[in-house]
Amino acid sequence: MKYSYDYLKAFTTDVLIKMGFSREQSAECAKVFLAAEIRGISTHGVIRLGDYFRLWEAGRINIHPQVRIVHETPSTGVVDGDGTIGMIPAKFSMELAIKKAREVGTGWVATRNSCNFGIAGYWAMMALDHDMIGITMTNASSLVSPTFSAEALLGTNPIAIAIPAKKQPPFVADFATTPINRGKFTMAAKKGEKLGFGFAQDQLGNPSDDPTILEKGGTMLPLGGDREHGSHKGYCLGAIVDIF
Repeated sequence: MKYSYDYLKAFTTDVLIKMGFSREQSAECAKVFLAAEIRGISTHGVIRLGDYFRLWEAGRINIHPQVRIVHETPSTGVVDGDGTIGMIPAKFSMELAIKKAREVGTGWVATRNSCNFGIAGYWAMMALDHDMIGITMTNASSLVSPTFSAEALLGTNPIAIAIPAKKQPPFVADFATTPINRGKFTMAAKKGEKLGFGFAQDQLGNPSDDPTILEKGGTMLPLGGDREHGSHKGYCLGAIVDIF
């Protein structure tokens, strides 16, 4: 079944309002969900609304956040998200970075005490409206094993870069540091499909194509899948995001 953009935006907004967010906050968050759908990244679209709802039910999302700057210099800043849904402090932080870049030439902002903020590319592309280069990255829940390891130490840790190109379409790169993201495990499981090998391993480090393997103690693999195909590079990219 297909739904229109307006229907999905209204539905998503209404759910977030019922969770306790303001109408303005809910509408802004809904735009991020729908941006993922439009760009063909349905794993980060409306399907993720259920994840946020469960976090809210568990009392892990602050619906009345006081997002604030806790440290700054002319070109840098640290923002505290006050434990709310990631889109709210992400918007605040990117607007702050753009403001600093306009004033002193570059702006770098770190955000703490937040959660999943949707597709990283949405926030990087905010800079395009100001003829600026946008860079965003985020760590995530530990689901990924480093090369040669069976223990989950890293997240899927996406990196996004948006670069304006005058009259041409902008260059936008938005990718996880794993071959696939967590959402594709969920979608494959719902469809009763196997993953293929190179994406995950069981708790002993053996290759697995089971989309439910993470629920059985398994882990995701870094970009590359194995050492022979360059998984050490995906591991390093993911580690860099965590370090930043």
